[in-house]
Amino acid sequence: MILFFAFVQSYADQTDLVQLAQRAEELAIQGHLAEAVAQYERALAAGAGSARVLNRLAGLYLQTNQLEKGAMALRRSLQENPVQPQVCFELAKVFQAADQPDSAMRYAQQALQMDPKSSALFTLVGAVHLQAGHYPEAKASFEQALKLDARNPEAHRFLGLYYTQRDSLSQAIGHFQEVAKILPEDLEAHNNIAFLFAREQRYTEALTAYERAEKLARNPELMLAIQRNKAGVKAMMAGKLRARYILVETQVQAAEVLQKLKQGEEFAALAARYSKADNARDGGDTGFFDTGELMDAFEKAVLQLEVGQTSEPLPLPIGVVIVQRLN
Repeated sequence: MILFFAFVQSYADQTDLVQLAQRAEELAIQGHLAEAVAQYERALAAGAGSARVLNRLAGLYLQTNQLEKGAMALRRSLQENPVQPQVCFELAKVFQAADQPDSAMRYAQQALQMDPKSSALFTLVGAVHLQAGHYPEAKASFEQALKLDARNPEAHRFLGLYYTQRDSLSQAIGHFQEVAKILPEDLEAHNNIAFLFAREQRYTEALTAYERAEKLARNPELMLAIQRNKAGVKAMMAGKLRARYILVETQVQAAEVLQKLKQGEEFAALAARYSKADNARDGGDTGFFDTGELMDAFEKAVLQLEVGQTSEPLPLPIGVVIVQRLN
């Protein structure tokens, strides 16, 4: 009789746990994520500690940007069931987002041991290598991902970023074009293609890519940025120049700023900090201009520079400027 009542009580407890989890899932489906999390936490506290419940709770934590709690739930899930490559994959992504590449790599490699044919996992390993600055390892991982699945858009995307960082722009364009073939509605891919075409001075192709990106843009700010880039490409096609400068009062101040530039500080940040010109907040950007629109000495200084090159301090009637050519 005692055993019978113990069985009945255990069955009732299990039924309560199931109901708690079901109610939590109903709340999640309805979009009440905070209430769903609280309900799942009650179920967990009452003993519903299965990997399935922990994984679902972890997913809700991550949806509500509670990364630390999400990681804790996923680790508990692995304790319940160690053979879960997807859980290791999610943990790796959490630690990657938290800028903890060592932990991210540990879980990504653990997932790969369980699923060595996963193109997505090799892509993630490559992304972590890229984040850590391990460029040869990143490239090898992305290439292995594509051997396993030639239509993996994220592997192509990351290789595009890799080649952009290495200034191999044609190869970068090729990989972003693969992303656009696989995902024709991918705004980021079209925008990157346009940007890289512009850097290669392939302006007609850049305009075409920007027009595709503009059609896909839904965010007003992003659409405005694309339209500005299109206008910039048209200005370059018309032969207009663009530069930026830092205006100070003395040669001594100019020498100090130039030294900071040589030490690797950003031009735009130094312009905002030191320039007394009206465009200091814009990083000293002149915008596009035709010859004859600005001071003759300034325009001559721009024309003598290579794109990206910075001048020595240049005395002008308004002060001393340091100029950088942008196109």
